[in-house]
Amino acid sequence: MRKLQVLLALVLFTCIVCSNSCEKNVSQPAPLPTNCDTAGLTYTNSMQVIINTYCGSFNTSCHSAGVSERGDFTNYASLQHYATGGEKSLFWRYIFVQKRMPLAPYLPLDACTSAKFKAWLLAGAPQ
Repeated sequence: MRKLQVLLALVLFTCIVCSNSCEKNVSQPAPLPTNCDTAGLTYTNSMQVIINTYCGSFNTSCHSAGVSERGDFTNYASLQHYATGGEKSLFWRYIFVQKRMPLAPYLPLDACTSAKFKAWLLAGAPQ
């Protein structure tokens, strides 16, 4: 009986130590720049330029017209399928869950661009 009490106390102690040490190591996301506006984003007013820049439409390498196996992101009608669905959208999965996009040679999304993608997708990816 005494061994069981000691074992339970040890397990409880370990859980407390682990949970407290984990909380101290959690890093907070960097604050957004003050000029980063994520309100009222639409494909036309903001996201088209961002998608063209990060997804390859400007240099016809990744998601341009004629590259149907990777998705054509040169216009809203072509990319709408990938963007709608919020956190269940394909954009969300590739950018935020799997962190597979954008591919090299493109740089990773900066904090403001990432926040804009999230806000736009969560708003239903309006045109």
